[in-house]
This record gives sequence, C-alpha cells and structure tokens, in this order.
Amino acid sequence: MKKFNPLPNVFALLALLSVPSAAVDLTYLRPGARANAMGTAFSSVADDPYTVFYNPAGLKNMDARETRFGLARRLSPLAPAGEASIAYVRPVPDTSYISGLGYHAIRQNKAGSMDSLVMGAGNSFILKYLQRPVLYGGNFRIMSLRDPKKGHLGLGFDGGLIFSSDMGLLTSLVLSDLDLGMGQSLTTLTIGNSYRWRDTVFAVDLKVRGAYSEFVYGLERSLFNSLLQLRAGKGAALNGPDHLVLGMGFNAAPWIIDFAASIPWKGFDQSAGLYEVNVGYCFGAPTFSERFVGDAAARASVLKTQVDDLRTQKANLEKSIATYRANKGVLESDLTMMQSRMIALESRLKDLELQIIEAEHRKETPKPRAPAPVYKPEKWPKLHRVVPGDTLRSIASKYYGNPSLWERIYDANQKNISRGLPIEGSLLEIPNPPPEGK
Repeated sequence: MKKFNPLPNVFALLALLSVPSAAVDLTYLRPGARANAMGTAFSSVADDPYTVFYNPAGLKNMDARETRFGLARRLSPLAPAGEASIAYVRPVPDTSYISGLGYHAIRQNKAGSMDSLVMGAGNSFILKYLQRPVLYGGNFRIMSLRDPKKGHLGLGFDGGLIFSSDMGLLTSLVLSDLDLGMGQSLTTLTIGNSYRWRDTVFAVDLKVRGAYSEFVYGLERSLFNSLLQLRAGKGAALNGPDHLVLGMGFNAAPWIIDFAASIPWKGFDQSAGLYEVNVGYCFGAPTFSERFVGDAAARASVLKTQVDDLRTQKANLEKSIATYRANKGVLESDLTMMQSRMIALESRLKDLELQIIEAEHRKETPKPRAPAPVYKPEKWPKLHRVVPGDTLRSIASKYYGNPSLWERIYDANQKNISRGLPIEGSLLEIPNPPPEGK
C-alpha cells in the first residue's frame, strides 16, 4: 500500500540543504523487533510486552511476568540513530488487571534524541450483545524530546481497545500520543485488523496523525510448533526511503529472541533501514520441550475426546436405527390390520348404499298389496314379473324367505337390473334356492 505521509520527503530535503541541526520527529518510532518486523502493524496483534508502546489493551493478552530488552540501529541519510528499549509486564496482585512498564531511548547524532517512559494497565469485559470479550487499556507517558537548539518535556496518555469476532478477526482502535508540553500536536489515531489463518497472522494498521495518514502491514508465520517465527512488513522510515523489514524469532521458552533487518525498496546502496534484536524472558513459563509435550498431550486428549464422542454418536445412531426398525414392523402390522378393516368397511358401505337406494325407492313408490298366495307345487326356476315397489331383497324374501339371498337373483338377471333395482315390467328368472346349510 502507498504511504501518504510526506515527512520522509521533508527530512530528505532538509538533509540536502545541509541543515544538521534541524529538529527531527522521532515520536512516531516504536521499539520491538517483532513489531517492527511486521511493519509496526501490531495494534491488534498486541501479545508481547512491547504492546505497552502500541496498544495498552494488549496487556490483557499477557498472563505471566515477562520482560524484553532490545537494541536497534536505524539508518538515515541525515544521521544514523541508535535505540535501546526495555519492557516489563506482570499481573496486578488481587485484581484482574495486567500492568506494563516500558522505556525507549533514541539517539541520533547532530539531529536530536528522545526518551520515553510508559506505564500502563489493561483489562477486559464481555460485550453484552455480542457475548465477546473486549480488551481495554490505558497508558501514562513521560517524554523528553531534545535537539541541538531546544528541548521539550511533556506528559502524554494513550488508550486502546481490541475487539474479537467468531471468525478469528481482531480489530483494534488506539488513540495515542495525547501529549502536553511537546510544542505540537502528536495525537495519532490507529485502526488495526489482524487475522490468523492456521499458523499465519496477517495484520494491517491505518495510522492518522493530523493531516497525514499511512497504511502499514505485515505478516508472521509460525513453524515447528511455534519454536520459530518468520516475519515481514513495511518498515517505518527515518528521514529516508521506505524499506522492507524481515524478521525472525526463536521462542525457546522461557527465553525468547527476536531479530529484525530491513532492505531498502530501491537498492542496498541507500542509507535506510532498521537492524534490531530483542531478548526476553518469561518468568515461570514452561520450557519448549515441556510445552511441546504438553501441547502433544493436549492434542491427544482432544483427539481422544473426539473419538469418544464419535463412538457415543455411533452407539446412539445404532440404537436409533434399531428403534426405527422395531417401529417400522409395528407400523407395517398396523397398516395390514387397517387395510383389512378398510376392505370390510367398503363391503359394509356397499351394502348400506344398496339399502339406502331400496329405502328411497320404497319411499317414492308405495308397495302394492300383494295378492293372496296360491300354493302350488314348487317348481324351479320360477318367473317373476317386476311390479312397482319390487326390490331384489323383497323378491328374495318372497321366494326364499331370506332377503340376504338377493345376489342369486341379481346374478341370474343382470340385464334386467338398473341401479340396483329390477326394471319394472321385466320378467325375472328366480333360480332355485341354495341347499339348506349353505
């Protein structure tokens, strides 16, 4: 990304005009080989003691006593600068706060020097609506800025926040360099974002100071169970050209060593860049071998838990399948019974429909009085002339004495049956009744 801050060009112009005593702005420089190797895009990463210089909210990321000491040399066309720094963090007894202390000294020949003492503290709270932790912190700063003509002694304040999301994105907001007594406004607003993808961290910060703004960016890749870290980022220029910073870190706990070295964008012959080394010690931290074994044991425990969960899920699934199969058998048996009942009900419905038809016919056509029966010898089949009011059941009752035998008459006279009733005036053949007992 393109840098919009014109300060380096101003400093280069001053150098060309041979003004060795010109005041140089050293206040935007920050210590820390790791942070500088990531282009100072560190406001949202903020997880080592040097975070006291970048974002005091990051102090809450530290859970043990830890210290760092660093030496650096910055190259510049105006004059090289030497730096020394120290940072120390520790939990505040009987509270949830983490405190930090930092000192940063810069000496640039013929240009000026700066000393900065920073004291801060950080904590966290749960954001109500998102149910995510928010880190917050503040710094108190004492700063001395001197050049060959005059000096400034001032007090300053910094404040910062770090928000997290379920996707692993960290967002920071820092208001820093709220200084009094420095002769000019140095207030800086920093908005940062970082994202961890597996073992790689990508970070970018937007820094705004007055009318000037600048994007800085960097990345960090962890190897060998975090024993080694490789870093790269856009470096902060001191009176000269931009440069790429490369870094390396060794986390051989409890000792931690970080290096940073830079390459000018336009060639090695330019006087620009940074060379820095930090050495740190984490009190009470497990050694790398202990941490490696502990991590392996933790991963094995997680895998064992996952295997146990999968076995439990498998057993539950097998039990559910057996239950479903048993229920399927019961349902199939119920279905068979319901189908049998449905067939019986359909037969009964058909019989009821026929009775309804006969009842309606009897209602509409009164049955004539039947002539006195003439007893004659039984001869079969018999013939019957259909008169108004006749139904198959009444005819079956007349000839068989059983209305349920109407189907015998129906089967023998289907051509003379219409809509379940015999056609008036038709001649029906009455077959002989079934043998008794059938």
